[in-house]
Amino acid sequence: MALAVGRTRVKAHPLALMMPAAALFLGAREEVAALLVGLAAHEAAHLLAAKALGVGVSQLKLMPFGGAIALENPYALAPAKLLAVAAAGPVGSLIALTTSAALAHWRLISPALALALVRTNLMLGLFNLLPALPLDGGRMLYALLEGRLGRARAAEVGIWLGRLTALLLVALAAIPALSGRRLNLSPVFAAVFLLASAGDERRALSGARLKALLSELKPLTAPVPARVWAVGGDCPARAALRAARADALTLYAVYSGSRLVSFTDDRRLLRAVLERNADLTIEDAITFRPHPPG
Repeated sequence: MALAVGRTRVKAHPLALMMPAAALFLGAREEVAALLVGLAAHEAAHLLAAKALGVGVSQLKLMPFGGAIALENPYALAPAKLLAVAAAGPVGSLIALTTSAALAHWRLISPALALALVRTNLMLGLFNLLPALPLDGGRMLYALLEGRLGRARAAEVGIWLGRLTALLLVALAAIPALSGRRLNLSPVFAAVFLLASAGDERRALSGARLKALLSELKPLTAPVPARVWAVGGDCPARAALRAARADALTLYAVYSGSRLVSFTDDRRLLRAVLERNADLTIEDAITFRPHPPG
């Protein structure tokens, strides 16, 4: 399910819809209300921080334990900005938690709802602080490690920590079930989500790098240095673009077997991959025609 709010596309992960539905089915109305309020507070904090720092948000994806915001060209951001936007979510959960406690103290909400709000916001805040991508803690860790390890290695650290966290969550859910107690599905949902997110994180990293590279390319108003690479037509365009650089035009001599069939350049490949958002081959990218504006 997706909708657009201004320039931001809001998309709900299936697990984010399944958890409230399961809670309603089990008669946990206060928990459903608390989850919706908690998610709204958490994501509103992310969006407000991004707006205050002048960071564009292209997509907001609601997930079982918070959400993921897709920043416009995140690799053009200073690590401090990325860190601040990621940290805003847990801060929003903390504000929602203290506000819920205050409302309960003033008897403006029922004790049952107050307990659900405090428990949900505490869970959202603490869970998102785990240093695992794509959680907020993973984004914060990435921002701290990027300068030392580089983008790719910092992201891999976060992805592998996400997998380790998923295994620990499955064990956390399995231990009570093996002792005959009721199975808690929340850690299982969270583990499935973390395991499924690794591919999305790698694609986001690759796409963001390509956007950053495209934004750095300068118009060809005068002769510039060019480099030529020989590639096969079935070579993935993303793989070929690893050779592209912002300070020089990159040309690709495309071969079919031992026969030269065409030439293309980095600009065409970049636009094809970014607009199609798919794993195109060089041949696919050469035949690509951009959508007309409007």
